[in-house]
Amino acid sequence: MVVSDWVYYRVPRFWLLLGIGFLLLALAAGPEFEYFLVSLLVGAVCLLRSLQVYQLRREINRRRRMTVLTETQKLNRYDTAS
Repeated sequence: MVVSDWVYYRVPRFWLLLGIGFLLLALAAGPEFEYFLVSLLVGAVCLLRSLQVYQLRREINRRRRMTVLTETQKLNRYDTAS
């Protein structure tokens, strides 16, 4: 299944907002809330997942830029115009 790039760029924000939502739910409801610890745990996991996805996307984009840069350097290296 092909999904456009704008969806992939927003995935870390989705996890971030989901994590913040769970944390706010837990903190607003207080310790008396039946699922207080579960909400805190899920919120923390979502925030960590957001960070992980962001770092993976950053690494993939860095590799792409290096590939383009390397290909450009190879083209310029064999340029006989100079």
